[in-house]
Amino acid sequence: MAKEKKVDLRKEAETKMQTLVEQHNELARDIQEANARLGEIKQMIVEHQGYMKGLEACEKDCEVK
Repeated sequence: MAKEKKVDLRKEAETKMQTLVEQHNELARDIQEANARLGEIKQMIVEHQGYMKGLEACEKDCEVK
């Protein structure tokens, strides 16, 4: 019986480890996807800041004339 229990504990531990590894891999993928999206959003912000500066410059130029 002791050997059976030892085998069961080992199998249980392996199953738990597999579950933990799967969760880790899923979270790592989620983080990679989120980082990629973050990069896209940062680029959009930079581009929009340029657009807004252009509008301000146009507005000032139009006021002068």
